[in-house]
Amino acid sequence: MVAALPAVLLAGCSDFLKCSECTTDPDAPTEATPGQRFVSVQSNTWQGLNGDLARLVAMWMQTMAGTDRQFIPFGTYTVSESDYDGEFTRAYRPSLLDLRQIQAQSRESGDQVFLGVAQVAEAMFMTPVADIWGDVPYSQAAKPDSFPTPVYDPQQDVYAALQALLDEAIVNLAGSGAGPGKADLVYGGDADKWIELAHTLKARLYLHVAEVDPSAYQKALDEANLGISSNDGDYVIPYTATNSEDNNWYQFMVVQRAGYISTGKYLIDLLARNDAIVSNDDPRLTEYFVKGDTTIIMGAAPGEGISGVFAALNPAAGHRGAQDYQQALVTYNENLLIKAEALQHVGPAAPALAALNEELDAWATATPWHSAVTLASANPLLTGNALLQAIMQEKYITLFQNIESWNDYKRTCIPALNPASGKPEIPGRLPYATSELQTNPNTPTTNPARNWNDPNACT
Repeated sequence: MVAALPAVLLAGCSDFLKCSECTTDPDAPTEATPGQRFVSVQSNTWQGLNGDLARLVAMWMQTMAGTDRQFIPFGTYTVSESDYDGEFTRAYRPSLLDLRQIQAQSRESGDQVFLGVAQVAEAMFMTPVADIWGDVPYSQAAKPDSFPTPVYDPQQDVYAALQALLDEAIVNLAGSGAGPGKADLVYGGDADKWIELAHTLKARLYLHVAEVDPSAYQKALDEANLGISSNDGDYVIPYTATNSEDNNWYQFMVVQRAGYISTGKYLIDLLARNDAIVSNDDPRLTEYFVKGDTTIIMGAAPGEGISGVFAALNPAAGHRGAQDYQQALVTYNENLLIKAEALQHVGPAAPALAALNEELDAWATATPWHSAVTLASANPLLTGNALLQAIMQEKYITLFQNIESWNDYKRTCIPALNPASGKPEIPGRLPYATSELQTNPNTPTTNPARNWNDPNACT
């Protein structure tokens, strides 16, 4: 028996590294699941769309103002290639890479719903990249083995590819599969809500090219008619009062960089008379802001710097400065205003006015991103350019803190913002990122003043 022992041991050792349980650690997986990847993608998307870029756009759209340190020059358009480098690369690494992995895994498993969700998420994040930088890597992006230095595609080609991606997503979302389920932190895997979101994103994209292609207004209208149909379909970031899950604006303005940016004079003056007796003509004044160290709610103009304590974002529960404020990225209200603008361009005034009033009425019902406020109906005599002014002014107010407001301004030049002192215009784009200039020889070495879709400056 003892003599046989080495043979037994030898036989046992010969299979020592052949069983799967012996060579893998169940507590240290080497491949992330689609759900795990999607949770990460959502967090990164929200940071990208509601972080540094959102604050920069708010300063340039004069709903906020840079009032201390580097944010004073940021607010007056002094931005270098390195300042927003991280926001450019964020879209590709890790977001686009992870989304492409989710799509590949979903195709392999036959989960059309999850595939469609990942495709809509890709379009939602990549559209602002093309909006802001114009020509960007896309057709060869997120393929590091095949294209380590991807080409820069023309902005119009990227837009067309994203429209096609959303079309494919809508088909997939109507197909079979379990979808992301609880890993979808906004819609809980509800495919119908993702379909409506996809149509609203398509409508947005069509508006982005309307300055060079007026026929896009009808296409935007067609998509908006299939878009988000109630505030129940709003795409809203589910921030909480937990420190690691709280609103980016709260983190920046209260916890990290108090005083670096303040409320903007233009928006406050638009919402109420800026005098000793504040007239709350628009109740969103106090939905958004509270007084600083003065008797009135007041804001800073571009480049003004600190001169007293300006108004703050309202920290009350459900309001804009709350730690757990639920930030909206795409909403029913926006969809109605897309319809209103498109209708104003393609048809008689009455339907456009009706869509505007429907959006004003929508504010009367509380949502995760705003409390219930009562707004007056638009002047029933509005037509032509006056009606367009009313629509875009309402959208400017509604999209406070949303980077989409910059696209609206570049397209319509509404509202009539005065550039910072000594500057000829509000910028139309950001410069290409330092990391791209250093590592990708295909990166353009010059930065045009404007992108393809926005040839005309607002002066």
